[in-house]
Amino acid sequence: MRWYQHLYWKIFLATWLISAVLMGGLVYGLLRVSETRHWQDLLEARATGHAQLLIERHEIGMDEPSRRGDDRRRGRIPLRITHLADGEVIADFRHPIPANEIISLQIESETGQQYRVDMPLPEQPVHLERMLRFLLSVQMVLILVMSALVALLVSYLVVRPVNRLRDFARTLYDEQNLSSRTEGYLSHRTDEIGELAREFDSMAGYVEKTLNARQNLLRDVSHELRAPLARLQVAAAILEQQSGEQINALHGQISRECDQLAHLIDELMSLSRLDDMTLELQSPVPLKPLLEQIRQDYSLLYPDHQISLRIEPDSLTFSQSSVLLNRILGNALQNALKYTPVGGQVLLTAYRQGRQLCLAISDDGPGVDASLLKDIFEPFVRGGSTQQGYGLGLSILRGAVRRLGGEVHAENLNEGGFRLTVCLPAEPA
Repeated sequence: MRWYQHLYWKIFLATWLISAVLMGGLVYGLLRVSETRHWQDLLEARATGHAQLLIERHEIGMDEPSRRGDDRRRGRIPLRITHLADGEVIADFRHPIPANEIISLQIESETGQQYRVDMPLPEQPVHLERMLRFLLSVQMVLILVMSALVALLVSYLVVRPVNRLRDFARTLYDEQNLSSRTEGYLSHRTDEIGELAREFDSMAGYVEKTLNARQNLLRDVSHELRAPLARLQVAAAILEQQSGEQINALHGQISRECDQLAHLIDELMSLSRLDDMTLELQSPVPLKPLLEQIRQDYSLLYPDHQISLRIEPDSLTFSQSSVLLNRILGNALQNALKYTPVGGQVLLTAYRQGRQLCLAISDDGPGVDASLLKDIFEPFVRGGSTQQGYGLGLSILRGAVRRLGGEVHAENLNEGGFRLTVCLPAEPA
């Protein structure tokens, strides 16, 4: 990277030029105003002296033509003098002058008479020589030096924390230390740099969490696959040594293990496809028939359990993906029915809360250990170690809920049992 491509020098040059131009323009303007005022004071002094001479001649009755010729020979300032008592004009301009180009002052003669003296504004042309002289003056050199110091300070204050953030990002990548964070003084700043540092920390935390979750997922998947594969290998080895009815029994075991592997792979595929799933907008559909159909389907699968449905009010509608809603409710009901004892009850409640559609699934099961409530939605986390399954159902449920822009909450009931509450936007964002 060339030197002029660095942010430091870009900020320095921009700040230096702008501050130099502004400060130089301000000083030059002040000098011009001061010089103009000084010139105007001199002009008024000359005009006053000239006017007093003309008034004195007028009051002693000197001949007017002779006075005018004398004025022209002396090259005095053109004036218009008016006697305020009677409005008599004792001297006037040779040519008409616009009123906005005239300045006036009032003087008193030696006899006590009041007169108004009008004179034209002096022209103030811009002299190139004067500007060049100012640019080469000591004032301009001081302005350039001061603006350079200001630009250096501003560039340092802006670029230094940015360089620290760059070094942090390089350290994060080079050392692969995902737990590293920005230095304290950066993240505690109250300006945009501090906000950027906090965003860096959040990003690093998210990356660390994501990579750790991926590593844990790979470890858990390999563990889950290793057990059925080991059983398949044992069954295959025994199969080589057996015959007749024992072969049929081993064949059934191999089929069951293959079904479990296929189910695990299907669950993993469902979990991975959630983020890539395209959501299709649909017209609002009544929620009651959809929930009633789901209740009937799972009542057939679990005839020894009672599944109740409560909708408040019956006119609730849903306008997002019905496929994801079916997946959410299916996983929630299957999880509840799995932990509910035979003859127990599972209650599915739908209600409106503000702009959200909430679905609560509660059961009569033993609940979940309080230490697992925080991690119950993580992959391969089971609510009970004695239950079957891979611990992916609630992970898929949470992914589907987030895909729809909603939230899910798990809690143990005081009277016993477990409840999942899913809140979804009633309409797509």
